[in-house]
Amino acid sequence: MYGDYRVIDADAHFYEPPDIWTRYIEPEFRDQVPAIAQVHGRAIFEYADGAIAVGPDRTASSRMIQDKFPNAYEDWWSLSSRLRDMDEQGWDIQVCLATNAAVSAAYDRDPRLYAAMCRAYNTWANEFCSGAPGRVKFTAMVPGMLLDEMVTIARSAVLEKGAVSVFLPRALPNIMWDQPEYDSAWQTAVELDFPFSIHGMDSASGFPLTSARYGDAGGAIGAINTLTIFPFENMLALAHFILGGILERFPALRILVLESNAGWLPWLLHRLGEATDGRQATHFREHPLKLSPYEYFLRQCAIAADADEPTLKYVVDYLGDQNIVFNTDYPHFDAPPPPEPLANLLEQSIADESKRRILWDNSVKIYGSRLIETSG
Repeated sequence: MYGDYRVIDADAHFYEPPDIWTRYIEPEFRDQVPAIAQVHGRAIFEYADGAIAVGPDRTASSRMIQDKFPNAYEDWWSLSSRLRDMDEQGWDIQVCLATNAAVSAAYDRDPRLYAAMCRAYNTWANEFCSGAPGRVKFTAMVPGMLLDEMVTIARSAVLEKGAVSVFLPRALPNIMWDQPEYDSAWQTAVELDFPFSIHGMDSASGFPLTSARYGDAGGAIGAINTLTIFPFENMLALAHFILGGILERFPALRILVLESNAGWLPWLLHRLGEATDGRQATHFREHPLKLSPYEYFLRQCAIAADADEPTLKYVVDYLGDQNIVFNTDYPHFDAPPPPEPLANLLEQSIADESKRRILWDNSVKIYGSRLIETSG
């Protein structure tokens, strides 16, 4: 706890160990896993074919990781070092997402191999979290290219390995999420009572990505890419779930929008509303939805806000305080130093009850009861 505040970090991350693919993958795939050429900052895999989870300046990223998280860095991201940081900062529970597993070099190359890598990641994550089952939880990885496997692996990860959410993979080329091919995935989430987590470019709703025009450019162009890709892809993904009628057809489905700020959300929901009821409602022959985009979001979605967002007060004014969650992005290189997120959230000019909901209640609501099982 932080004072008398209970705290859930709804979006933290793992740094997977360099032997994750060779140690945890099924034997038949062991000689096919992508080779890791280098591990930057004891954290970021650079695969032999060039795939990597950070931008072009590996040296700066590695230095920032070491400077911000020295204890965890020195201990190679062990569970004990994570718990020590959590205790020092007052974080009761962390929900962790993949780092290197989310940018696997196998993603577009071999769907069966990537499915095996997802199973390997989920097995490793379950093993890691089992040392502190009430404190550290994980979001499962599933393959987006094999829809049957996507459902099977999601079911196994939640029921057998304790995942509290599933990372929504990129949509298949030419098959939008509102197409019937995806209905079994949404129905599985409803049946098993878990949310899908939307996480920027790795949950893109289609191709090309919004960043395709920028490539691997650095400098100002690289900064524009970094600043926009997560919000833009998450805006598009959320629009698909709302205007595509998925939330209407699956009213118990839950969607969590991560790592893209929250200040844009009032604008987007208003803009989506204009497309169904306002002056821009020219795309539908009849009204496409029973509720407004605002109402669907409040019923089924939540968004992670950065604690230092200057517009957070206005998001609360527009949406209320029951669909916003707290996150730290620990221990990514561009995350804030560990002491800052809670201090920044508590300095926000919003009601104390709103802060408590953002720090705890709203995460429990969106993730479900699995989040607080064995947590006391």
